[in-house]
Amino acid sequence: MLFLVDGMLGNVAKKLLLLGYDTDYFSGMNDSELIKKAKHENRVIISKDRQLIANAKKSAISTIQITKDDEIEQFLEILNTVHLEVDKISGDTARCTKCNSQTTEISKSEILDKVPSKVLEFNEKFWECDKCKQIYWEGTHVKKLQDFVNKIKIQT
Repeated sequence: MLFLVDGMLGNVAKKLLLLGYDTDYFSGMNDSELIKKAKHENRVIISKDRQLIANAKKSAISTIQITKDDEIEQFLEILNTVHLEVDKISGDTARCTKCNSQTTEISKSEILDKVPSKVLEFNEKFWECDKCKQIYWEGTHVKKLQDFVNKIKIQT
């Protein structure tokens, strides 16, 4: 399943990417451009914008309308519409949060000059975006993200 998330839901888009879901996110694209892109790429539009959702439906595009403000509740709204595996945040499955491309594990020796020395000291596994070459690792933020995932799992 491919998603297109509008500018109001950047945190949702990032979490979908980290969960491994192909998710495009645009904060500056107008509604007609979003609809055109979603239709061309067969993406589900996720938005809080009622007018965008209504226009997308008129163009026979699948949508998920978000009505809640809390991120847990927003994810539950998504899960009530489509079945997604929301199990674990992992570098092995996450997509690049900058360009939505897949990542590939890369050896520590190949990135010595690309990340801070403290990161190298405390991490053994690294991933590189196949397209933009951004380097990723499972830092302390992953624990917070996994706590988020666990809260969703409890409520589903």
